[in-house]
Amino acid sequence: MRRLTWLRRTSLIGAPLALVAAVGFAKWATAADHLDSPLVADDAGADIADVYSFINPNKPDKLILAMTLHGFVPPNESNISVFDPDVLYQFKIDNNGDAVEDLVIQAYVTERSRGWGWKKRHRGRQVMRFRGPVVPEVTGNLAQLVGTHDDARVRVSRTGRKRVGHGHDLRVFAGVRDDPFFFDVGQFNAILAGEATSFNNPGMDGFAGFNAYAIVVEVPIDKLGDNPNIGVWGTTSRR
Repeated sequence: MRRLTWLRRTSLIGAPLALVAAVGFAKWATAADHLDSPLVADDAGADIADVYSFINPNKPDKLILAMTLHGFVPPNESNISVFDPDVLYQFKIDNNGDAVEDLVIQAYVTERSRGWGWKKRHRGRQVMRFRGPVVPEVTGNLAQLVGTHDDARVRVSRTGRKRVGHGHDLRVFAGVRDDPFFFDVGQFNAILAGEATSFNNPGMDGFAGFNAYAIVVEVPIDKLGDNPNIGVWGTTSRR
């Protein structure tokens, strides 16, 4: 397989930039990013909404990493939604506390279609391919596909059906899912307008009924190094 280099026009998670996954403990932090600058918002295929990391409650030796992209997908468009084949999706893992990735899990999509061009590609079947966790060949603003062989792959799910792939101790998923982020947009706007001073409990989920693209990886913790505390963040890169 050809080695491809992507320039990272990165969509990172919102502040803080790194999610701290306490591998030795069931503690984790989250950040959300559903509103972006026009440059990023106009590139839905590379626009990260959220990144999550948490220990599998049923398998404490496994860490689950999840990335959602391209939020606000209405249900009637879910069955034609596709991942962008020109984007490299990455989970980056820092296991020594220097805020530089020591390991990466990379995902990219390929597809088979009778049509040609981006407008017709949704007619084909997409397969998400995963590599890692592995030491990256470059770090920072450049991203290069590592190795020559996929560690796991799975057909992209565009309906409620769940397809899970396995390979090299990884369990993987890619597809459209209900956006897990909860935010009371109406009350937030009321606070900004000076019509309210706080959120309600319970609030109204402004994201209810909308979907997002999701990439999920379950990885054995012992493959991430000896440090019980790691940093995790997500990036997207275009060729």
